[in-house]
Amino acid sequence: MTGNSTQTTYNGDVTINGSERPPIELHDPADVFVTTAGVGGDLEVRNAEYVFTHQSVDSGVSVADAETTIRGDLEDGYVERTDGDIRITDTEDVFVATDAVDGEFSAPGAENVYTDAVSTAVTPTEYDVSTVGWQQSGHASDPSTGGYAVGMDHEIELEGVRTDIELYLVGHGHEVSVDGRSAEVSVHFLGYDNTVNVGPHLATNVVSDTGFDNEIDAEPYPAADLIEMSRDEAYANAGFGRRKVTFQVPADDEDWCSNCGREADAIIERHQMEAFFLFRIPVWTYEQSTNPAQECEHCSPNVVHAELSPEERRRVFE
Repeated sequence: MTGNSTQTTYNGDVTINGSERPPIELHDPADVFVTTAGVGGDLEVRNAEYVFTHQSVDSGVSVADAETTIRGDLEDGYVERTDGDIRITDTEDVFVATDAVDGEFSAPGAENVYTDAVSTAVTPTEYDVSTVGWQQSGHASDPSTGGYAVGMDHEIELEGVRTDIELYLVGHGHEVSVDGRSAEVSVHFLGYDNTVNVGPHLATNVVSDTGFDNEIDAEPYPAADLIEMSRDEAYANAGFGRRKVTFQVPADDEDWCSNCGREADAIIERHQMEAFFLFRIPVWTYEQSTNPAQECEHCSPNVVHAELSPEERRRVFE
């Protein structure tokens, strides 16, 4: 340590943003979150309980004595940018995002280390929503890239998704809601207790899950979206007299589709009936299907039109 070294006392959260002279020591914080491109030199994490990282872990790197020491009654630390080295000592959990460290990264004394080699499709600033900190929120309509969150307890909403997007979630307690049609949501988890809620017309792909208790909560595909003609509509169109009608109904008690043999959320049955109708009511049945054909979201031809709303799709078949 040189004669020009400084010690700074903080209470609460601390953000390293480039104004501190490196090498820096962050002493005894709670959790620490290191963003992409956060450290221009080396990063050493000493005696952490948990380390979650998408940065490769090296052995033997040690940061020199600090020019700037930050201590006190610290809560969480956020490393957004320093041009030099940084050492974090006696912390609880540390989350190191992909491409966070330009130099080497080591974690001597860590009780548990979760690590994967992960790269993202775009930089943090190129995401439609990019949040850092505690209890942040963000929203985007018709997104083109996705969302990036570093910290804890973020709420992000992406609606009107119609192209493939990516979610990169670092930390814990994040809640993300995504809704749209005919697109895939690729998800990277780095941390724990994060949840992504996905609408029924989107596919999901968990590319990496570096941590634990992370969850994708996908809404089941609605059976109503596979129905071209409901029973009520068929009866209403029958008019008066002897008529043949075709309609579809949800097979609510079925878990497996007999047509394609796959487990499915939405299964419908196709029925045929010949009956005498009076005021939209079949008062006498001549013939009806006893073993109706099934289809589901995996094999129904209606899924081809998933980019359309149910009303738009019915007009296509009319």
